[in-house]
Amino acid sequence: MLYHQYVLLDTDAEAPDEDIDSTRAGNGLVTVNTEGTYASVKTGIPHGDLEVTFDVQNSEPALNTDGWDEVVDISLYFSGQGPMAGEPVGDDLIDVPLHGGENNYRWWRFRFHARGRDTDFDPAGPLEEHLVQVWPAPRAPEARHKLTDQTGHRSRNPDPDYYAQAKAAEAAADAAGLPDGTAHASTPVMPRSAHLEEARGDE
Repeated sequence: MLYHQYVLLDTDAEAPDEDIDSTRAGNGLVTVNTEGTYASVKTGIPHGDLEVTFDVQNSEPALNTDGWDEVVDISLYFSGQGPMAGEPVGDDLIDVPLHGGENNYRWWRFRFHARGRDTDFDPAGPLEEHLVQVWPAPRAPEARHKLTDQTGHRSRNPDPDYYAQAKAAEAAADAAGLPDGTAHASTPVMPRSAHLEEARGDE
């Protein structure tokens, strides 16, 4: 069901399972694989450019949900070299450098903010916006601070007819021995403006 997306991933990381039941149980904004090395972020636009700002801090910033439709915290495991961000397939990726060396792996907290996912896509209109705040922190459970848009609501509460069709497609894929996720399409979205903001001070 997560067909509009951009991703953050480590080299050779496996994408998270995206069957209809795990999608329905998710937060409707971001899905993470078991290892914490791959995150898939659901967008409202089907493809094209997306306004994304990465804000890397030394410690947890103050929580501010004002002006955002969705705000979710998750944990990811990367080196200081940081994840690659962009399309789930292909080589059109950007680097998101974190604090530390490329061999210094640690857990990081990622706070995803999104607004405009429900807006009808118009190339001449305002872009959907995402803010991703990042800071070093031990692994912790997902935190759902704000979930208010219809895009996320539809993920958590799919139409009954769509749900039945998705379950049937998954069953058919399993019977045919196809890889997990084959029943679900994936259309890439590329972060157009990956503004990188880093905190000043000692790392």
